[in-house]
Amino acid sequence: MVISFLTYRLLSILIGILYPLYQTYKSIKYQYYDQYQSLLCYWILFSLFQIYEFLFDQIISLIIPFYYELKLFFIFWLTYKNISQLLFYHFILIYLNKYENDIDYLFNNIINRLTELFLKFILLILNQQQTIKKIDQFENQGDHMRLKTNFAAQSRRLNFIQRK
Repeated sequence: MVISFLTYRLLSILIGILYPLYQTYKSIKYQYYDQYQSLLCYWILFSLFQIYEFLFDQIISLIIPFYYELKLFFIFWLTYKNISQLLFYHFILIYLNKYENDIDYLFNNIINRLTELFLKFILLILNQQQTIKKIDQFENQGDHMRLKTNFAAQSRRLNFIQRK
């Protein structure tokens, strides 16, 4: 490894995120419609690359020499004109077209289940807060009853003392 992981991360952020981010900003601001498609293809490929890094980075970095340098080269290569479009249309789009219905089904199921879990979690939190309020009310009533009991006991003692 010629470059360290931190150097790789810094360069990958500069080359892979900040530069395309600025290009995207400029194409939106100045309405460079001809760049939209290229930038969208880039962001799709970069997102897939991030998923790949998350899943396989630790294992493959041990196997392949100059791994970080190769990844930097790939990121730099993606930012070069029309490379991302070429890769997208010749590889990614074919796969997406073939499995589009399956991917839609998968994501719809995931979103529905996550929505269910989120709503159950919110209801659980709300129920806990209502339970806590009920406990507080019950404890406050208990304090009130203890005060009444203590007052009654003190009154009996006073009456007993006064009778003597």
